[in-house]
Amino acid sequence: MEDFCRRADIVFAPGCRVLCAVSGGLDSMCLLHLLWQWGERDGFVVCAASFDHGLRPEAAGEVELVRAWCAARGIDCAAGAGDTRAQARQTGQTLEEAARALRYRFLDETADRLGADWIATAHHAGDQAETILLHLLRGTGLRGLGGIPPRRGRVVRPLLEAERAQLEDYAAAHGIPHCEDASNLDIAYTRNFLRHRVLPLLREKNPNLDRTLGRAAESLRRDEDYLAAETRRAARELLREGPEGVWVPAAALAALHPSIALRLVQEMAARLEPDTVLPYRQREAVLALAESDRPSGKISLSSRLQAGRVYDMLFLSTARQPMSGLSPAFLRPGERAALSEELWAVCAAVPCPPGPWEEDALYLAPTPGQTGVLLRARAPGDAIRLPGRPRKALKKLLIEARVPSRERERIPVLVLGGQVAAVAGLGCDERFRPAPGEPSWCVRLERRPPDREEGGLSDEEDDGPRH
Repeated sequence: MEDFCRRADIVFAPGCRVLCAVSGGLDSMCLLHLLWQWGERDGFVVCAASFDHGLRPEAAGEVELVRAWCAARGIDCAAGAGDTRAQARQTGQTLEEAARALRYRFLDETADRLGADWIATAHHAGDQAETILLHLLRGTGLRGLGGIPPRRGRVVRPLLEAERAQLEDYAAAHGIPHCEDASNLDIAYTRNFLRHRVLPLLREKNPNLDRTLGRAAESLRRDEDYLAAETRRAARELLREGPEGVWVPAAALAALHPSIALRLVQEMAARLEPDTVLPYRQREAVLALAESDRPSGKISLSSRLQAGRVYDMLFLSTARQPMSGLSPAFLRPGERAALSEELWAVCAAVPCPPGPWEEDALYLAPTPGQTGVLLRARAPGDAIRLPGRPRKALKKLLIEARVPSRERERIPVLVLGGQVAAVAGLGCDERFRPAPGEPSWCVRLERRPPDREEGGLSDEEDDGPRH
């Protein structure tokens, strides 16, 4: 066990505190005894934590066995209890998932209270073999095939290379009492079915099966670590986040090796919904959208998450309310108005300057009888004749300008005398374009609230059973 901990970088330094999760079963009682002896020798403190999941009447007695054993040896022992069935009903989890959630919450809280540096659990080589097969049955990727990691955060598994038979011999040699959980014999649970029906048959073909699977898992975890590091590097270089979601150039995503690209799609989802794990088929569908020749498309990933393609960019976003549209406003020179929560417009009568004009300003030659300009969202039939170009439908111009469809309804259209005189981002119709020095109305767009006094606008993992 000590040799494994050194190789797995599990260091119990003198003076540190290790909280051992103990159910009263053989594996966890052996781990507690081993850690206690090790700590006595090397100067670190071992304490215990035992949790009653409220599923079996005899569990309370098992907790008492642990407490009594610890008391006889001066080991601090914390006991806890929870209602696993209620947790499962409230969360929709299976009993096994609910039990694990309650158990680890108790262990985390106890470790914090006692100031423990590590939480040690008694998962052994047999648990590792079961977990790998369980993941294969459910469907998994490289991470699942890596099985139970030796350490995750402050949770460590010092016995991960020990075999069950070794633990049985150790308990017998040292007279370590323990309890047997009858539910571990119920093959209605998939893990128990694998333990009692499948693995014994496989061990007949390979008596060293547990060690073989353990070595394979270790190798695959190294591969997983490398690919995860490459994915983080790609994420730093390619991903961009904004109020509407996470974006990546579609061509750049498609050019990545599929192993990295599929992981990057998962990373995009996790940035929006940290607990979301996209099924493999959904990640494939998002990657196919990036590889497609189509300039647009959408995929519903869940009730809260969607993916889409807008020209050369691919995005993942949450299903928030759609962006607000523009409120129409009639502006006279010297007036200002809000077109939306973030977009304001101000109109002023000024001589038209020589070009090129500022990006956020449009200059119009007012027609006789007009007192102001109407600003609104685009409407069916809108068309404009930009200087030196034929008259063209506004919708077609916006598509040619590669304006995303969800943003087209937020582009202000300026109307004089019932005719489209200008479009923000595109320019003025040649019929309404003033010459330099001529009187004009300047409509300036600002994406800031009007709170500056000077008349302008201001800045603004399943890891196995308990033991």
